Amino acid sequence: MYYASVVRVLAFLLLIVAAASIPSIFMAIAAGEDSQTFAFGTMVLCIVVVSSSVLLLTPKPDRKARPSDALGTVILWWFITPVATSLPFVLGVENDSVLSAIHEATACLTTTGQSVISVQNNEWPISLVVWRGMLHLLGGLATITVAASVLAALNLGGPGIHRTVLFTVPETSFFNAVPRVARVVSILMVISILALFSALVFMGVPAERALGDSVSALTTGLVHPQGIMRAPLDTGPSIVLGIGLLVGAMGLAIWLPLKDRKPLKAVTDPEVTLFVGLLFVFVGFAVASDLNVTEGLSWALSALSTSGGSALSAAGGVKIARFIVLARRAGQEFRQLGYRQSVLGFRFRDRELNERSVIGVWVYLIGYVLSIFLLMSGFAFLGLDFILAIRLSIGGLTNSAAVLGSYPVDLTGPAQALIIFSMILGRLEVLALIPALSLSFWRG
Repeated sequence: MYYASVVRVLAFLLLIVAAASIPSIFMAIAAGEDSQTFAFGTMVLCIVVVSSSVLLLTPKPDRKARPSDALGTVILWWFITPVATSLPFVLGVENDSVLSAIHEATACLTTTGQSVISVQNNEWPISLVVWRGMLHLLGGLATITVAASVLAALNLGGPGIHRTVLFTVPETSFFNAVPRVARVVSILMVISILALFSALVFMGVPAERALGDSVSALTTGLVHPQGIMRAPLDTGPSIVLGIGLLVGAMGLAIWLPLKDRKPLKAVTDPEVTLFVGLLFVFVGFAVASDLNVTEGLSWALSALSTSGGSALSAAGGVKIARFIVLARRAGQEFRQLGYRQSVLGFRFRDRELNERSVIGVWVYLIGYVLSIFLLMSGFAFLGLDFILAIRLSIGGLTNSAAVLGSYPVDLTGPAQALIIFSMILGRLEVLALIPALSLSFWRG
């Protein structure tokens, strides 16, 4: 790995993270939240000093960065950024645990949304709510950008499910092409959030809640920690929010066709159609469990958007595209039963897929299941009961706050560290972290 390029890019990315705290600083000053103003100021100062020193003291790269260098940067970013952004969750709140603060930051960046810290009278400082929202946006942007560039270039996780028209491996340094992807994704995210926010405000939703719910929907997270306990919205705003959650779960699968003014392509995308099909199935199960249709639809949409979704979205879990590939490969096998010598192929998004694609999906699924088993074993070894162990393992790996819920306050530090690791592992889509286990990857 080319460290000169990696550390400089990391330093630049952390400066962007520091800049993202500006709205929170203004809110803290306006609301008279002195402890939070101090916390944000200290955090920004530390990041700026360290990052600027790195940029000034490290030499400019003298060779091209490769996709493997970008993967190293991504892995380091996911582990460093939660630590760098955790200080506001220590000062001004009822929390003296640095590990809990890192957990809070990790949950926001991975768009899991779970909160593990307490505030006085459950009245969250407005600056911290804004900070949680900014971390959700940063995490969602990072997730989609990395998927559409780094993971696409390395073809991790199967049949090129991360590839889009936004990215081609450049002849120059690999990092030269990534900003274009980030720029397009950020513009699409901002436009979607503004459209959703405007629609909710127009329907009478208070501006503060409308903004938080819009960011939550588009990032498939939970910005306000008490958001799940608030009174449900009326039917109209709920429908709008549900559409926003669908768009957030599908990400570029919907955004890119709409950007090219091809709404029919967005509706007929294989991931979108399967998502909608699964949505009806889940609603059917919910109604059979004595929920009404509205409650069932809300539950189904929330569950699917968090634990599944498009390969190019901020949603976590096993991506729907992989199930589509396996299903089509199974269908090909059935068609060949009577004609063993026939030559059949199958396609995904206008690309012909081969056996290597299927093997890639199987490797991913095996790695995913193995990760859940190892995480469960780790939690069990730390003394947690089976139900809690499986909930934390699946909830962390799928970045699902609903599955994670609220765990006991006396949970040990090692168990909490394992949850943090599982959330980051889920955002790295399991396989991306495997190269980091090899010393040759860091020496190359």
